[in-house]
Parts: sequence; C-alpha cells; structure tokens
Amino acid sequence: MSQQYGPPQQQPPYQPQYPPGGPGGPGGWGPGPGYPPQFRPGGRKNRRTQWIVICGAVLAVVLIATGAVLLVTSGQKDETAAPPPANTLTPAPVGTLYTPPTPSPTKTEITKGPYDKGVEIGGGVWFTPAKGWIKDPDTSRSGTSYLLPEPGRPGAIDGWFWVRQTTLMGAKRFAEHLVDVESNNLHHVVIGKGGFRKCPNQALKLCYATNYSAVVPVKGKKSVVFSGFIQTFEDHTGQTTATDSALQREVWAQRKQEILNMNGTLVRSF
Repeated sequence: MSQQYGPPQQQPPYQPQYPPGGPGGPGGWGPGPGYPPQFRPGGRKNRRTQWIVICGAVLAVVLIATGAVLLVTSGQKDETAAPPPANTLTPAPVGTLYTPPTPSPTKTEITKGPYDKGVEIGGGVWFTPAKGWIKDPDTSRSGTSYLLPEPGRPGAIDGWFWVRQTTLMGAKRFAEHLVDVESNNLHHVVIGKGGFRKCPNQALKLCYATNYSAVVPVKGKKSVVFSGFIQTFEDHTGQTTATDSALQREVWAQRKQEILNMNGTLVRSF
C-alpha cells in the first residue's frame, strides 16, 4: 500500500471520562478537574477533620462526666469517719437494742450455827423445847407451836409456846397484832403496857415485849386463867420473829423458867 501524505486529519477534542453519576458523583475519586482549588468540595482531608472535632467533643463530655462522679465520690469519702486503729476498742453506741442481762437477786445463805438446835423455825432461827412439852397436833395453826399437857386431864393444857414469823411488820406492830388475835380467842383479856427492850443479840435490830392475862373457857369445867407475854425480834434482814407464851396461873411460878429457857435458845440462834 502506498502511504498517503497530506495534512493531518482533524481529531475530535479530548473528552474526560467520568464515573457514573457525573463529576463528583457517587463512586468517584474526587472532584473534576474544572474546579479551582478554593472552590473544591470537601474531600478525605476535610472529613477527617470533622471526625477529629466530633471525637474531641465526645471525649470532653466523657471527661466532664467522669470528673463530676469523682467529685461526688470524693465528697462522700470525706464525710465518712476514719476507721479506728486496730488496737483500740470502740464502745457500743448509746441507744442500741442490746440490753445487758439483769443479775438475779442473791439469796442469803443460811448456815447452821452452834446454837441452832432442836426445832428449826425458819430464816436461821431455832429453839429447843423444854422437857415435857409436845408438838401441837393441830396443823392448821401457822408457825410452830408446842404445848404443855395438863396431868390427869387428857386434851387439857397447862401452857403453850407459839413461834411465828413475818416480813410484813416490824417488832412493835407485829406484837400488837398478835395481842389483838389473842383478844379475839380468849375472854377478859387484860394487856399490859408494852415497850421496846434492849436486844440481847447483835444480829437483832429491834426488840419489843408486852404481857397479858386472859380467861380460857373449859367445857364442863371451871374457866382457867392464863398469864402470858409476847416478845418480838426484828433482825437486820427485815424478818420479825415472835414468841407467844402463856401458862395457867396455878403453874406459873413452877414452870415459867421453862418458857424463859426456850425463849433464850431462840434468841441465841439468830
């Protein structure tokens, strides 16, 4: 073939190839060549800056919130008292529900002494009956009672020795109470003038005594006149012991020492 010479043929102008959607459309690699630098839309560098600003703002909010929590927590710790050292004892707070146990009252221990012989009355008090005196068979009477039988008259007595105790009355009041009781059971009671006496034992706090006489009716027989006395002994524990003793007037002189002896054994036992 022969080569053709002549002027070059007119070429169509260059057309840039854009991705689908035109210049700057989705999926493109950047703006077209026709934009001046100052008017180019934001690219990768501008988006990176925006993310940095956004992350910085979020970080600032997190730091502010964290600082507020730390401030509140620090304030609460300041209000809490420091724990005591390990080598100290912390007393129980006032007003707790703990109630210490109440100790039970201790009962005074009573031991048997050298004069505690014969018949035990109670509270460490004893007495020794004289010869010929017998225990009262009537168990309905309070306290402890011994009788002196009258010879030749079954059921009749020549005297009595009656011991009673109380914690409700003192020496004087208990003596007056027993005299009133005797007045209700006997006839023509005559009460002597009572008074306090010197206590024969250091274990006793107050001692009181009075005497009386009365008529005891006897069925089918002549009435019998009795002479007697009441003595009360109040000790330091608040217990009062009383002896109520009497004898027929006919045997008073012969047997009164027996009553005095029984009364003495009782006093020594305190």
